[in-house]
Amino acid sequence: MRLAELLKPFVDNAVLKADWGALEIGGLSSDSRYAKAGDLFFALRGEHSHGLAFLNALREKKVSAIVYEAAEGYEIPSDLPAIEIENLTALLPKIGYAFYQNAIENLTLMGVTGTEGKTSVTQFVAQAFEHLGQSCALIGTNGIGFLGELKENTHTTPDLLALYRSLSEINQAFDVKYKGEEGAGKRPCTLEVTSHALAQKRVENLRFLVTAQTNLTRDHLDYHGTIEAYAAEKAKLFYEYESVSSVLNIDDELGESLYHGLQERIPSRILYPYGQGECDHPNFLQIQDLTLTHSGLAFTLQFQGEQYALESPLYGSFNAYNLTAMVGILLSYGIEMEAIVGILPKITHVKGRMERVELKNGAVALVDYAHKPNALLQALNSLREHLSEGQLTVVFGCGGDRDRGKRPLMAEIAEAHADRVVITSDNPRSEDPQAIIDEIKSGLKEPESSSILEEISRQKAIAMAISETQKGDIVLVAGKGHEDYQILADRVIHFSDIEEIERFNRE
Repeated sequence: MRLAELLKPFVDNAVLKADWGALEIGGLSSDSRYAKAGDLFFALRGEHSHGLAFLNALREKKVSAIVYEAAEGYEIPSDLPAIEIENLTALLPKIGYAFYQNAIENLTLMGVTGTEGKTSVTQFVAQAFEHLGQSCALIGTNGIGFLGELKENTHTTPDLLALYRSLSEINQAFDVKYKGEEGAGKRPCTLEVTSHALAQKRVENLRFLVTAQTNLTRDHLDYHGTIEAYAAEKAKLFYEYESVSSVLNIDDELGESLYHGLQERIPSRILYPYGQGECDHPNFLQIQDLTLTHSGLAFTLQFQGEQYALESPLYGSFNAYNLTAMVGILLSYGIEMEAIVGILPKITHVKGRMERVELKNGAVALVDYAHKPNALLQALNSLREHLSEGQLTVVFGCGGDRDRGKRPLMAEIAEAHADRVVITSDNPRSEDPQAIIDEIKSGLKEPESSSILEEISRQKAIAMAISETQKGDIVLVAGKGHEDYQILADRVIHFSDIEEIERFNRE
């Protein structure tokens, strides 16, 4: 697209020099680190700096042109096409969508929000499509693209222009996959939608086939301030964005509120409520007779008068909820229940989400991303139900420069629901790791108990926990999940919980 064509609705023609208007724009970016040759770069006022501070880097990357918000102290080279646009930040979603609209609207978007479960649900959906013989793209914590070929993602939900570009690239990837094939119009894409993304309007203009909600528990209060403000941001996905249907966990307070609110405010919305409770909606997906065993979980799913007996190799009662959310999303897409039931047992764990390693001594170790109080509570309670004999050990820490209020809560939960607790480091960042551990321990009732251990080195903590196991024991290594790094004060080092467990298991 030419620069003049893109900017015509937003700037006076007189602002564009004759030769600038003919410039071809290959993409849009607002982060100099990820700008590409041929991009139109948006130099915006940031919290700590202005985009104009990176002019040299942008010239080296050979961007086509720059649009910018006025700022003092920056000299723009005369040979660099640069156009000042008033209120550029406010116009960003409109300009960005005008550029990427055709590509984005080729995709069938399925958005998932919630404190826990977003990554699992989106990846379960993508797995399900593959088992049904169709590709499904995804954007989330574990990457962008298709299963088996995910590209690294800097944010669970990328910033607005990066998200638009990613969706456009996914559409291009579908072009390649579907070249000359039938069904080229079917382009499903699941998207994790965070509260930060909703607060910062990173998903503006997107239209969803289905929006789904997993749960709401304490998180990101350092950003939102209160749980009520956090819930209000999550609710925006359902009230402020176009969606044909919504999948809601009515066993969750926010999900129940959305269930009633949507019937009143948007009665045309097709709803798929789910949970173990009671609900008189005709599309209610009721989880019944949930059983957890050493080999996984089993439950009955009741839907529209029919009962479906299901088994899964996944650990954790919450995964019965995640699988049921997946079912609701697939039903929204138009897939028949019988087909969904047929592939559900084939859905496997997501990397870093209850990822299981069978230890050579007969014990089981699991790596999970649980780094919030409720997530840790759910994980421990579920694993206790899977435990037929033996002890339950948990290894965890809390991130530095993050919500300090959750630290004693995590300790309280670990002490109450595990037989042995090993407190360690988890991305201490600029904080003193020992100080973080001390704050965690302030939530313990019996800090001197022999069942409470501490070890700053996460590597040693994992080894300590596993070395004491016997057949029938379960060890949960919580907090980092899929992450393969540890963030220290002065550097980032490679570190993977699953690699440490597998290495110890080989020795």
